[in-house]
Amino acid sequence: MASKALMANDLKSVIQKELSHLYCFCGNDENQKEEAVTLIASQLWKNSKPQDYKITTYFAEDSLEQALAAIASVSLFDDTVLYIIKHCEQVSGSKKIHTMVLDCINNLPNSVFVIFDTQENKLPSLLPSQIHPHIPLIQFYRPFEENCKSYILKKCKDLSLTISHEATERLVELTASNIKEIDDILTTISFSGHTDISKEFLEGFVINEREAIEFEFVDCFFLKDKRAWDLLLEAIERNISQILLVSLLFNHAQKLEHFHIQTAKGVQFESLMKELKIYGKRQKVFAKQASIYTLDNVRKLIAMLYTYDIQLKSYHSGGFPQENPLLDLLLQISM
Repeated sequence: MASKALMANDLKSVIQKELSHLYCFCGNDENQKEEAVTLIASQLWKNSKPQDYKITTYFAEDSLEQALAAIASVSLFDDTVLYIIKHCEQVSGSKKIHTMVLDCINNLPNSVFVIFDTQENKLPSLLPSQIHPHIPLIQFYRPFEENCKSYILKKCKDLSLTISHEATERLVELTASNIKEIDDILTTISFSGHTDISKEFLEGFVINEREAIEFEFVDCFFLKDKRAWDLLLEAIERNISQILLVSLLFNHAQKLEHFHIQTAKGVQFESLMKELKIYGKRQKVFAKQASIYTLDNVRKLIAMLYTYDIQLKSYHSGGFPQENPLLDLLLQISM
């Protein structure tokens, strides 16, 4: 039997008492998972700056053996490191896999912490039953529609926005109850100066409106267009939240990752565009971005964005651009 699952909201009080070397994150709420990683990292490196956190991300279906080998090779005297192994549901729990996981976990150095991450609401089969009672299971549910509607109304009130009943229902539908996307859309609308959200305005904004600097920055970033630098500097001058920009980059990177995975499974382009809610001329842009960012490249970017998200949430401007984590991210990505 696995240990009783904890809800995401319980994690803070639990890790303040004692940090476990192993966790399993289950469920589909990526926003809460990111916050949980940040929370665990802040506990691991209490006296360190976020840019010094050592977080390494692997994707189970491509590099599970590589991840386990890296974890097993950490010396007893190495600095603390947090490993995240994502998409664990994609790997079947064969005898070989179970043996590798057990060997790795049984010899886990004190400086190593590991998060196994799955989109499913149960422990992944790659984790052998022997360790189930010893691995904290943290549940990240995506809210039900009614909870999303209540959240939207509260978020709008916090941002001094008003939203119609029809627009609220449409926003839930357009985002598939994804709280992170809801946050991004409402926050971006609040920057636009528009305060009254009707269904017609929302649909125009979400589906057709791509002139906002935030979206243009994301497009240029994934096209490796040098204009991304100028757009970022303009966003900084306009006091646009850089946490929002990283969130938009992360969302788009996940769409590219999903596109590559589903394409490899034979899903047709048109079906994927509909599923990802990409319409009209946006499809050509997305296709070009997908040709630039292969699955391997986009996964490396997702791993980097985890780190930069943590840095930005702890960043306070000192007036020097080189201190800005998002500018550093652009330096890391060849334009």
